[in-house]
Amino acid sequence: MSQQKSEKNTFPSVAGNFFYGEIDENTVFPFPSFSEEQKEMAKAMTDAVCKFAADSIDAAKMDEEAKIPAEVITGLGELGLCGLAVEEEYGGMALDYTLYARVFQEMAGIDGSTATMLGAHQSIGYRALINEGTPEQKAKWLPDLASGKRLASFCLTEPGSGSDAYSIKTKAVDNGDGTYTITGQKLWITNGGSADFYSVYCKTDHEENGKTVEKITCFAVVKGEPGSEGLSFGEKENKMGIRASETRAVYFDKVVVPKENILGELGKGFKVAMNVLNSGRLSLGSGCVGGMKAILKLATEHAAGRKQFDRPIAEFGLIQEKLTDMAATIYSLESTVYMTTGLMDRGMGDYQLESAICKVYGSESLWKVVDTGLQIAAGNGYMREYPYERIMRDSRINLIFEGTNEILRVFTALAGIRGPSESLKELGKISDVSSVLSDPIKSVGVLTDFAKSRFSKMMVTRALTKAHASLEEEANYFSGMLSGFAIQVENTLIKYGKDIIGNEFPQGRIANMTIELYVMLALLSRTTSILNSSDVDQKKKDYVSKMCKLAFHDSRRRFVSNLKGMTKNKDKMIKEISEMVVDNGGYGLDIIDY
Repeated sequence: MSQQKSEKNTFPSVAGNFFYGEIDENTVFPFPSFSEEQKEMAKAMTDAVCKFAADSIDAAKMDEEAKIPAEVITGLGELGLCGLAVEEEYGGMALDYTLYARVFQEMAGIDGSTATMLGAHQSIGYRALINEGTPEQKAKWLPDLASGKRLASFCLTEPGSGSDAYSIKTKAVDNGDGTYTITGQKLWITNGGSADFYSVYCKTDHEENGKTVEKITCFAVVKGEPGSEGLSFGEKENKMGIRASETRAVYFDKVVVPKENILGELGKGFKVAMNVLNSGRLSLGSGCVGGMKAILKLATEHAAGRKQFDRPIAEFGLIQEKLTDMAATIYSLESTVYMTTGLMDRGMGDYQLESAICKVYGSESLWKVVDTGLQIAAGNGYMREYPYERIMRDSRINLIFEGTNEILRVFTALAGIRGPSESLKELGKISDVSSVLSDPIKSVGVLTDFAKSRFSKMMVTRALTKAHASLEEEANYFSGMLSGFAIQVENTLIKYGKDIIGNEFPQGRIANMTIELYVMLALLSRTTSILNSSDVDQKKKDYVSKMCKLAFHDSRRRFVSNLKGMTKNKDKMIKEISEMVVDNGGYGLDIIDY
C-alpha cells in the first residue's frame, strides 16, 4: 500500500488533457474503488481515530485554551497517525494516497486544529524527506517523526514572500568546508516552536556562464543538532481559527548545517517545494470532506429536531433546499478527491492540476457548506456553546493555506495552457513557449512574446461511452463542454498572445472551467460505478443518482457562465472601478455629499 508505487508516470494528467479537448475514458472508468484490504484497514484506522478522539480530544477546550495537549500528540503518534505515508522500515504505516486521504478526512471532521497540526507535520513538514531523502537521511530522522516523538514544520513563507516563492530572502551561504550558514526568517509557520525538524527553503548561489545566480535549495534544520543554536521563534500568533494549532515566526541567525542536510539536489528546492505542496493540497481537500460531513450531520440533527409552527424545520422547502445542496456538494468533492487519489495510486505521475483543483474546490465547498449549516442552526449557530462558529472560524484558513485560491487559479490556467502551447509555431524572441511556462507561477510577468497562431486541429466532439445509460444526457453535455473548453483555450491564446500571462480575468475563467469539468467527470465516473454495482441496494442507487444529476446541473451552470464570460464580460469596467476604489482609498462616497 506504499505511496512509492505511484511515483511511476504511467499516464498523463487527466485535467491536463482537457486543454487538448481529450479524455481517455479507460483512465477514469471505472471509478477507483477501495480494495477489500483497503476497506478493512480504513475501517480499523477510522474507528481507532474516533475512539481516541472521543476519549482524548476536547475541541472546544483546546480552542479556548489555544493549545493541543502534549498527551494528544503522543496518543496520535502511538496510533500511527504521525507517520501515515512513511515506509514501514522507518516505523510508518506506508499508506497509499487513498488510505492516507481517508484517515486524514476522519481527523479533519473531528477537529480542525489537530488536523492542521498533523497536516503541517507530515503532509508538508517532512514530505520533502519522504520524496527526496537519501536512505541515510531517512534512517536518521524518519523513525522519530513517524512516531510523533518529533514534530516537523514546513518553512517557505516569509514576510515579503507568500505565493511568490521565488522572492524569498532567507540565504544559505556555502562556507567552503562542507557546511552552510542559514540566515533569515520565516513567517506563519505551523508547529513553529514545537517542531524539532524544519524543511527550510533558502536561496543559494550558483555559478552559471560566469555569473552568480540565486536558486532555491531545501535544507533540513534539526533542533538540538550542532550549529542550530541560532534557531529561535516569535510569539505564538493569536489567530481567528485553528487556534489550538501553533503558528509562529521562525528565525535563523547564522544557523550552520552540513551539506548532508540538503534535501534533494542543490538549487532544485523550488521543484521540491512544489511537489510537497501538491500532496499537501490533496490532503487539505480530503480534510474538507471530513469537515463538510461533520457540519451536515449537525445541521441535519438540528433540522429534524427543531420545530416551528408544529413542524420540524426539515419539512420546510427552503431548509430542504439547503440540506440537499450540502449533501450534493459533499458528494461532488468526495468523488473528486478519491478519483484523484485513485488515479495517483494507479500511476498518474503528474497530478499538480488535480491537487490544485481538490484544494480550491474543496476549500470553497467547505466554506459554503459550513455557512449553510450555521444558517440552518440560526441563532444557535452563532453562539459559542455550539460548535458551528468554531468550525466556521477553523474553516476559513483553507482558502488561504498552501497557495491562495487566487494564485492556484492562475497556476491551473497557466500550467494547463503550457501543454497546447507546445503545438504553437515558434515566433519572435521565444522559440520554446513551453519552457517559459514550465514554472507557471514564475512565468507571471516574465513572458516577453507569445505565438499568435492556431495549434492542432480540434478533436471532433465525441460522447462518453462508459457512463451509465441513465446518465447519457449528462455525458453528452460533458463531451460538448470539453470540446467548447478546448476551443476557448485556443481562442484565448490567439486573442491575448503574450498578454495571457498578465491577464487574470481569462485565467480565472479557464481555471474555473477546468475545475468544473474535472468535478463533473468525477461525478459521472463514481455514479456509474455505483449504479453498475450489484452490492449497492436500489435505494442507495436512487440517492446517488439524484445527487449526481443535481450536482452536475449546478456545475454545468457554473461552467457555462464562465464560458460565456470569455467573450461577454465587464472586465474593463471592473478594472476601472477597482482603480477608482484604490484612488479613493476605499469607497469614496458619502450619502450626505451626493
